[in-house]
Amino acid sequence: MKIKSSIPLILGRIAYLAGLFNIFSNSLHHASARISKLTSYLPVFIHSTAFATQTFTGVAMIILGRGLIRRKRRAWVLSLIIFSINMASDLFRISRHPAQLIIAGLFILMLVIFRKEFYAVSDPQTKWLPLVGFLLAFLVMFSIGVLVLLNRHRDSFVGNPSAWNIVVTVVEGFIGISGPIEFISQRTSDYVETTLAALGFFILLVPLALYFRRVKPLTKMSDEDIEIVRKLIRHDTDQDSLGYFATRRDKSVMWAANKKAGIAYRVQGGVMLASGDPFGEYSLWPDAIDAFLEEAKRYAWTPAVMGASDRGGEVWVEHAGMTAFDIGDEAIIKVKDFTLEGRSMANVRQMVNRIKRKGYSAYTTKWSDLDPKIRVELRGLAKKWRYGTPERGFSMSMDRFGEDIDGDAIITIATLGDEMKGLLYFVPWADDGISLDRMQRERGTDPGVNELLIVQTVEWARENQISDISLNFAAFRSLFERADKISAGPVTRGSRNLIRFFSNFFQVESLYRFNAKFDPEWQTRYLVYPKTTDIAKIGWAAIKAEQFIGSFRSHAVKE
Repeated sequence: MKIKSSIPLILGRIAYLAGLFNIFSNSLHHASARISKLTSYLPVFIHSTAFATQTFTGVAMIILGRGLIRRKRRAWVLSLIIFSINMASDLFRISRHPAQLIIAGLFILMLVIFRKEFYAVSDPQTKWLPLVGFLLAFLVMFSIGVLVLLNRHRDSFVGNPSAWNIVVTVVEGFIGISGPIEFISQRTSDYVETTLAALGFFILLVPLALYFRRVKPLTKMSDEDIEIVRKLIRHDTDQDSLGYFATRRDKSVMWAANKKAGIAYRVQGGVMLASGDPFGEYSLWPDAIDAFLEEAKRYAWTPAVMGASDRGGEVWVEHAGMTAFDIGDEAIIKVKDFTLEGRSMANVRQMVNRIKRKGYSAYTTKWSDLDPKIRVELRGLAKKWRYGTPERGFSMSMDRFGEDIDGDAIITIATLGDEMKGLLYFVPWADDGISLDRMQRERGTDPGVNELLIVQTVEWARENQISDISLNFAAFRSLFERADKISAGPVTRGSRNLIRFFSNFFQVESLYRFNAKFDPEWQTRYLVYPKTTDIAKIGWAAIKAEQFIGSFRSHAVKE
C-alpha cells in the first residue's frame, strides 16, 4: 500500500523530468548537417509542426507533473493525451533516440495500470486564471522561440542581427509574419516561420483551455453565512477568541449537516487551511471535521489548521489523527487581575503617565455608537495609517474595518487635542470578551500611545463586564522565554538568535516583548497537520494566506 501511494509522486516527477528534457533537447540542440539532410525529405509544415508540438508537450508535461503528484483526475487524462501526442510527433522527428518512444510508451502504460490512484477533482479556478495562463504561456514560448533561433539556426543567419531583431522576429512569427532576420536558405526560413507560428497557436491554446474549463469556483463567505456564524459564536460561552475572524469574506465555510457547527478555511497552494477552532456546537465539531476532511480528500488537498487552541487542537488530533505543533502564544489580559501597580508593571505605568502629561487622552466605545462623521474619518485614517502597506492576516485578523455588519465591534481612540492619533479595534468574543483586530497610530506620535490605548481599553472593559481581552499573537514565545533563562543551552540560544535576526525585518521578538509588558495569560496556538513531510508545504501556504512573514497578527507599531 505504501508503494502504491507513492506512484503519483513518482509519475509526476517523471513527467516533470521528461518535460524538461523535451524542452532543452529541442531548443538547445543544434541542427546538424546530417539531421538537416534527413529532415529535408519531410514537408516543412510536418517537421516544424512536430518540432513545436514536441516543445509544447514538454511544457505541458511540467505543468501536469504537479497535477499528477496531487492525484488530479484531469491531469491523468491530459497526461495520456499529451504523451500520446508527444509519441506521435516523435515519429516525425528521426533525430530522436528510439528509447524515448519506449519510455513514453511505458509511462502511458503505468498511467493506465494505476489509474485508480488519480481520483481528485480539479481545483476551483479564478476568473483571472486564463489571463495568467496567457502571460505565462507567452513568456515560456517566447523564451523557447529565442533559444530556437540562437541555438538551432544561428549558422543560417544572413549577417549579424541585433537582439531587437531577434525579439521582433519571434513575436511577429507567433502571428505568422516574417520577421527582419533573413536566412541563407528559403527552406530554413519556412521552417522557422512555421515553427514560430505553431508556438503562437499554442500560446492561444492555453488561455482558451483554461477559459472553457467547467470547474465550479470555490464558494466564499456570503452575508447569510456571516450572519449564521455570528449567531453561533455569540451563543457559545466557550467560543475561541479567534471565532469572529471566521467571518472574513475571503474564507469559505465547511458546515456540519445541520449548519450548527462549521469550519472556516481557505485553499492556498493545494492546502485546505482552516483558521482557529471549529465554531458552533462542540458536540458537532467532529461532524464538521469529517466534512472538511472529505472535501480535502475529494480535491486531494492537504488538510491543515492554523492557530488552533488547546481545546480545538485536541479534537483535531483525537478525531482526525493529525499532529499539533506549537507555533506561539496568544496574549490574553484577564481584566479582573490587571493592575498598573507593582514592579513588573513599572514600564507600562511610566509610559502611560508620560504620554498623559504630553496631553494625550483616550476613550473607548462601541463602533455603532460613534458619530457617523467620526466613523467616516476613522475609515480614512485606518487606510492612511497603513502608509502603503497592504492589509495582512488570515487566521487572526479581519479583512474589513468599520462596516455596519460589525456594529458590535469595540474601538479605543487616542487623541491629542482635537486630533485622533491612534486606535485599537476589537471584535466580539462570546459575551464577555473582545479580540484585538488592529492596532494603528499616526506615524511620528510619541512613544506610549499603544500602552495608553490598552490601559484605557482595560478600564472600559472592567466597567462593562468584559472579562478577557485578547491581544496580539506572539510567535515562538516559549523559545524566547527559555533562551532568557540562565540554564538555556547553545541550541536554544542559537535558535533565539536566528529568530532575533529575522525580527530586524518582521515583528517577532518585539511583539512578544510588547505583549509581555502587560503580564497576560498566554494561550498556546498550534499548527495542526497530517504528516511531517507536509509541514514545509503547509507553512508556505500559511505564510501566503497571512500575507505576512513573522508575527501573524501584528498591526502594532514598534515603540
